[in-house]
Amino acid sequence: MVVDLSAHAASFAGATRSRTGQRLPGPSSAPALLDQLEADFARFDGHPDTAAAFAAAGVRARGLAEAAGGGDDALRSAALAYAADALTGLKLERALPQSTVGEMVSTVASAIGCSTEAASLDLFLRAASNPRLLELPPLTAVELQLSLLLALAPVSDVSLWTGGPLGEAECVVHVGEAQPTRRVRHIARATFAGESSGGVSERGWIHSVPVKRWQQPYAALVVRARPDCRARALTFIEEAAALLAPVLERDMLLQRNAERERALVESGERRLLRLGYDLHDGPIQDLVALAGDVRLAHTQVAEHVDGRARTVVAGRLEDLNAQIVELDRTLRELAQSLEPTSVLDRSLADVLRREVDCFEARTNMRVTLDVSGDLDSMTASQRIALYRIVQEGLSNVREHSGANEVRIRVHGSVHGTEAQIVDDGRGFEVAKTLIRAAKRGRLGLVGMGERVRLLGGNFDVDSRPGGPTTVSLRLPHWQPVAAAEAPEPALV
Repeated sequence: MVVDLSAHAASFAGATRSRTGQRLPGPSSAPALLDQLEADFARFDGHPDTAAAFAAAGVRARGLAEAAGGGDDALRSAALAYAADALTGLKLERALPQSTVGEMVSTVASAIGCSTEAASLDLFLRAASNPRLLELPPLTAVELQLSLLLALAPVSDVSLWTGGPLGEAECVVHVGEAQPTRRVRHIARATFAGESSGGVSERGWIHSVPVKRWQQPYAALVVRARPDCRARALTFIEEAAALLAPVLERDMLLQRNAERERALVESGERRLLRLGYDLHDGPIQDLVALAGDVRLAHTQVAEHVDGRARTVVAGRLEDLNAQIVELDRTLRELAQSLEPTSVLDRSLADVLRREVDCFEARTNMRVTLDVSGDLDSMTASQRIALYRIVQEGLSNVREHSGANEVRIRVHGSVHGTEAQIVDDGRGFEVAKTLIRAAKRGRLGLVGMGERVRLLGGNFDVDSRPGGPTTVSLRLPHWQPVAAAEAPEPALV
């Protein structure tokens, strides 16, 4: 829901009065409105990490204004969209003082000729429903929405509660001055029961509204505000609850998808683990027996064959024994790499470094490994999938590329984990190669893409005859909303 300021076009056309009766400045001249607002907002920018967000906000605002006909009302609506996008971009990158948010609201209100109360509500509704929130992990999106509510609404504390497995109320996100009290917990619990909840404490008025799923309370949004701001604060939190509902629904879908993904990955890993045991107990033991037979044959040749023939046969047997030793080492490395615990018990950087060292020992290729950022937040399934993809990628490079150098880059951030495997080999035509490989039952690249898809990520192969070849993937950062921890409520 967005406040339709265009419905008040008559009052915008002239001067507007605030609740106190003071005359507010009329709107800026329509053609220059967006330019002026961008110039005014420049003082809130100045950081490289937010410059792109401000630029994108300006482009989107001009597109909206043009699509709406370019009139005064269209420009006012576009100006609000620009301010909301800029505010969201700033909130995503760093904490904003309340004074800065207040200046932004006053700037917008002055530019379009409305009260700061109307500007605050419209900015909240637009910013809290910004499409960029869909790109964020649900927990991050919820925290951003609640911080916007705290910054723009007349409230001092905001908390989001969900029902625990035993029916108790659990605080999953809190923003504000004071930690949630037991009274706040009681009010949240009453909301789950469908009761009208609220009350007045020494710190202000407390009210809770349900966040509904299928018309039933799924979570409770609890705020604290001054009693004289009750009606306005209630409007804000009711709108906030409606905006939180799809984010929490997406979180539930992600949790269900994660459960299915874990089941699939665990099933695949069990099969790989069984394969590792089968390799150790079957072919590797047969290879050990074969090595013993070769050594016995070498001894018998020395006893029963004379002259030059003994030298030739013994040399061939020594070569055969060396090949058996190398094959035994390779199979044992393969059997060990099939154990998922080897990936989970050590840091991902160490596991990848070991894989790269083994690869370099078996080939003449140089491998550069660059691991950076936060990888600790990756789930077990993501770690295993990334490791398997690097394994398969290096195997493809060794078998097919004819490359001299390979570069592997893995970077973790708040948005997810990105990885690239680049080789300077001969390259190939991606579409034809994938189709041909699938028909022959060679599903290396296809399997890599399927692993990433099951985890909700993106996978891409970029190559051409003559090279280079780049395998890239992105796994989203995900943490369920319910995983957030909140301090124990105070007594009062």
